[in-house]
Amino acid sequence: MKKINVFTFFAILLLSFNLGFAQTEETQTPEKNKDTTKINLKNMQIIMIQKKATDVENTAENPADQDEIQNLNTAPAKKKKSKKSGADVGFLHIDLGLNLLTNDGNPKPTAQIEDLKLKTWRSWSTTLNFLPTKIYLGSKNVQLRTAFAWRIGEYEFTNKLNFTPNKTLEYTKDEKVNGSEIKKSEFDFHYLQIPLMVYVQSNKIKGLGRIGIGFGGYAGILTHQEHEIKTTNSDRNIETEEDFGFNQYRYGLSTKIDFGPFKVFGNLDLNSAWKNTDYKNVECGVWFDF
Repeated sequence: MKKINVFTFFAILLLSFNLGFAQTEETQTPEKNKDTTKINLKNMQIIMIQKKATDVENTAENPADQDEIQNLNTAPAKKKKSKKSGADVGFLHIDLGLNLLTNDGNPKPTAQIEDLKLKTWRSWSTTLNFLPTKIYLGSKNVQLRTAFAWRIGEYEFTNKLNFTPNKTLEYTKDEKVNGSEIKKSEFDFHYLQIPLMVYVQSNKIKGLGRIGIGFGGYAGILTHQEHEIKTTNSDRNIETEEDFGFNQYRYGLSTKIDFGPFKVFGNLDLNSAWKNTDYKNVECGVWFDF
């Protein structure tokens, strides 16, 4: 009777496995020293991979493997934005300013200094800065700025002066030209120049924009000079394109300030406006970028 009970028990157990209640199979994977066990439970499949003790110890002792497992279980971190580098090239910046003449060599007024007084609001300068370039110095907030500039300047004198060509500041005063009195006397001059400036700029501030300040210099070469007069009895200007002694080169120091919508600049020439004189040009005004 006991033998029958034992036989019956093993028969029932074998039948249960054959009916698919639980199926287990062991397979050898292509990898060495690893066993794979699959257990099918109705709609579920459990896969177990068994390593040798040496593999487990190597994994525990190898920090790189632990880091790899940790990285797989951790969401990838967001990449930090790198500092901006490179350069930006624009189309045009315009400096619109007023010219002022100073004379450091003669602090006391002389007859010539009095004669060369300018009409401040008629002595304009316009500088067209083509291809303004911003070179970022490790950050978008620190820049090296430069451009190809064309400066057009004017000196309009308070007095009625008629300058002599091919002479430096040689003129007659209050004399008639072609029987007419002089109504306007001015110089026009053009320079091609290169500005170079280190500019520091803040991030955008709500309601204000950016705040920036820059210091640098410029250097240029004279391309045109002429004397222009207008008489009282004529609507035409008399223009004389000759050498009036302007310095062939121009260089100096500059600064720019950007305070939201307000942009101002200042230029100080380090060399004289005319050859062998002490007259220097000071320029200040506003600038626009496009």
